[in-house]
Amino acid sequence: MMFGRSKPDMETRTALAMFRHSPDAVLLLKGGTFVECNPAAEEVYGQPRGAILGQNPVVFSRATQGDGRPSMEHVGERVQQAISEGFARFEWFNLRGSDEVRMLVTLIPIPHEAADAVLVQIQDLTNTGRVVDALTRGLSSLADGDLNVRLNTPFSSEFEPLRASFNTAASRMAESMTSVASVAAALHNGCSDIRQASDDLSRRTEQQAASLEESAAAIQEVTQNVREVATLVGTTEAIVADAHRDAQNSSGIVSDTTEAMAGIERASQEIGEIISVIDGIAFQTNLLALNAGVEAARAGDADKGFAVVASEVRALAQRSADAAKDVKARVTASTEQVDRGVQLVSTTGVALKRITDQMDRISNLIGSIATSARQQAESLGQINIAVGEMDSITQHNAAMVEETTAAARGLADEAARLHEAVGVFQVGQAPAAAPALRMVAGGRW
Repeated sequence: MMFGRSKPDMETRTALAMFRHSPDAVLLLKGGTFVECNPAAEEVYGQPRGAILGQNPVVFSRATQGDGRPSMEHVGERVQQAISEGFARFEWFNLRGSDEVRMLVTLIPIPHEAADAVLVQIQDLTNTGRVVDALTRGLSSLADGDLNVRLNTPFSSEFEPLRASFNTAASRMAESMTSVASVAAALHNGCSDIRQASDDLSRRTEQQAASLEESAAAIQEVTQNVREVATLVGTTEAIVADAHRDAQNSSGIVSDTTEAMAGIERASQEIGEIISVIDGIAFQTNLLALNAGVEAARAGDADKGFAVVASEVRALAQRSADAAKDVKARVTASTEQVDRGVQLVSTTGVALKRITDQMDRISNLIGSIATSARQQAESLGQINIAVGEMDSITQHNAAMVEETTAAARGLADEAARLHEAVGVFQVGQAPAAAPALRMVAGGRW
């Protein structure tokens, strides 16, 4: 009897039923060889019952297991583990013809006919292995960015929903990533345009700021020049006012001079008249002296003394006449000079009058220029203040544009990285042919 009882009871019958009808392979290992197996073991090993019994498990195993160690070393270690711990469960690679079969092995030590034996339960993981391998390869392709991967090889009925779910998830991921890639491309292009526009705006703002700064400096210089001109015009206005007053004073002096010269002219005329009287008196005296001489000549020697006196009187009259002529000549010359001086003074007065009138007009013009210059200086001062405020605003705008440009560059860099990251995924319009996901038919014991 398998379980070491002479008369099977309910527990034994139940165990025998499970042994015979279990879908998993169940074998009894004793003394290092199989001494019993159920029908499912024949399917798992692909051998008839007679070819299985009496054989060591290593006969049906792959030369080495997953860790690269020989299967012979593993068999003894697993049996000892089951005995010491009460059971042992592990994966094992068997051979079924030329194919590797992955199995899940459970070892349970049991007493059997007064000797220790090990009950071996084996689950064939071939189908599960195919599913695991297919999913592993599919997930590996997804991890590499190939969103076109699909699991085309059908799974067994219990795992087919898993394959369908994987393909659906991959399709939706591909669609989502296609949308993300499109948005990333648009974002990348938009950010590139924004970055280019920001760079251009930054250059223009810098140029505008530089031009405005130069304009502010030029306007400030012009304002200073206008202020200096206004000062000079004010000084000139004061000088012209002084000259106008001097011209008016000179005009008065010329008027007084003209009157004085007119008085001199009248005095000269009076002197001429007096000289004419003297000249007449001298002429009459000379005639009287001549008559006295004639009378003295007639009288003879008796009137010699009178004749001498008459001669002297005549000589004196002649000298008086000569002196009167000389004085008259000098007075006439002086009168002519005085007339000329009067004419010159009169001309000077007219000229000074014209100069005074011109000085009035010049003073009015310079006053207008001074007023205009002051107004221009005030206007330029206000313009200078406005330009200063514009320059300050432009500088502030330039700083903001610089910050915006930096942000746009950062956004463009982030968009480029996003575009590059999304570019890793293969999201063609038509899914590429899925890679051959042939699973190695492997199993463990």
